[in-house]
Amino acid sequence: MIHADLGPELEAVVLNLIENGTYSSRAQVLRESEELRGWREAQVSEFTDLLERRLTTPSSAYIPVDEAFDRLYRELGIQGGGIE
Repeated sequence: MIHADLGPELEAVVLNLIENGTYSSRAQVLRESEELRGWREAQVSEFTDLLERRLTTPSSAYIPVDEAFDRLYRELGIQGGGIE
């Protein structure tokens, strides 16, 4: 078993999560934290890969910024979007 000093602020956060019923134990908080860390690392890796692919895309494949924002607003379901 590993014991770690979280410090008063982080310990209070963990205890609050347990007391309010979000988690049932410190171990569950730690497991969820590790799962979220893995998810975040995967998201960063995916974004980095996408960015690298986009940076190697020929500039002729780019679209004007106002068109890009219009597409983004449509995808997000935002009405009245646009660049001022």
